[in-house]
Amino acid sequence: MTGYDEKHLRPLLYLSRKLKKLYGKKCAEAGSAFGLAQCEMDVLLFLANNRGFDTAMDVVKYRSVSKALVSKAVESLAARGYLRTHTDPGDRRYTHLVLTDEAAPAVRALQGAQAAFVEILKNETTPEERAVMAAVLGRLCQKFEND
Repeated sequence: MTGYDEKHLRPLLYLSRKLKKLYGKKCAEAGSAFGLAQCEMDVLLFLANNRGFDTAMDVVKYRSVSKALVSKAVESLAARGYLRTHTDPGDRRYTHLVLTDEAAPAVRALQGAQAAFVEILKNETTPEERAVMAAVLGRLCQKFEND
């Protein structure tokens, strides 16, 4: 490879693993008070942070979580009263997921964990560096959106 070889790729892959681990740790700390499993936290945060994307298939697609795990998480969250489901009147194949008021404390705690994670990243970078990273990562995300 010319221009972008393993010397450049290794730190990117390492950073990706480290960021995922740190993010998971922050969320696990917040979710443990509510007895939430990782996939349950993923579903709650996805629904809270992505208005308009409110089906289990949206979670599967955009969070790259298996259908089986999302289904189990939705069932568990509904049993706890954190989620309500309703069938789309226009297309009965779709079931929409709605966060309930009972989910609010857990969602607030998890969003606080997300904010703490972002703050760590902000403390390690300058505004200029963040702008460059946002531009590069945004372009890469766009490029690979349909892959």
